[in-house]
Amino acid sequence: MQATKAPHRFFSFLPHLSLIIVYIIFGINISSMKLGGQEWDPFVFNGLRFLSITPLLWLYTYYYCRKRKLSMRMKSKDFMLIVVLGVITGLGMEALLSYALQYSNAANGSVLGRGLMPIVTVIISLALREMGLTWRIMVGLPLALLSAVVIVSGSSQGFHLNSDSLRGDSLLLLRSVFGAVYLIGVSRLVGKYPLPLLISMEVTFAGICLLPFVLNMDFHYFASVSAAGWISLIYTSVFATILGYTLHNWSLGHLGPFKSSVYGYLLPITGALAGLWILKEHIGLNQILGGLGVLLAMYLVQKDRMQVLRKSA
Repeated sequence: MQATKAPHRFFSFLPHLSLIIVYIIFGINISSMKLGGQEWDPFVFNGLRFLSITPLLWLYTYYYCRKRKLSMRMKSKDFMLIVVLGVITGLGMEALLSYALQYSNAANGSVLGRGLMPIVTVIISLALREMGLTWRIMVGLPLALLSAVVIVSGSSQGFHLNSDSLRGDSLLLLRSVFGAVYLIGVSRLVGKYPLPLLISMEVTFAGICLLPFVLNMDFHYFASVSAAGWISLIYTSVFATILGYTLHNWSLGHLGPFKSSVYGYLLPITGALAGLWILKEHIGLNQILGGLGVLLAMYLVQKDRMQVLRKSA
């Protein structure tokens, strides 16, 4: 009996491990984009990011589906949903975040742009009656959000709300809403279609939305970008997009939108550690205490699911 329980518990933990890896990749990507962002226009950067990997994704998707004899057809309503999700990814999340940060700062972006996403997700899920509310969630979510505020408050541009940043902060809140809608929408498609097909379609429509910004640039603009800028683009495209999206959406299909969104609170931790390693930034007491708070909050939120997995094992 013990021999069958151990493998089951190990495989049930894989989606959690996968999301940890995802946010390590995303944390490193923050430092990468800080370096590349000094040279790239954010809309052009994200447009190239999606458009450059689209052919590669479709080649892999075709090979993947043909080898496994899987259909690449989708129901019309699901096709429209993935089109909307692609637009949300390109304009409602990535481009909107880049634009909002012009009127706010990175600290506010960590808290408002992503930190509120689990809270918005649970509100939508409760409204749709897709999940129940427990005391651990009621304690864990505010604790995680407060800990994220503590982490970013130690930076040179700490979290703050004022009239000067109201425009950017409002857009960051809207980005959290788009992120929650994206998670819930993708979770309804992941189990129905091959994952490479969903990612290829999402990236394709995200790239199409940003194509006008790319076409607006001339050869001299691209020639002026340094090697570091191109390396940043390659890392974001290959690792943060292809690998990150694949692992994230695979885990999303196993854990659901709310449980997956909570792992987003790891981003301030992994971002700070990546900054220490790559950019030689300083980690203070705020980051340490906030990181411990995030880990405790995630334990509380995930504990209910782990109890269910133990019973099923």
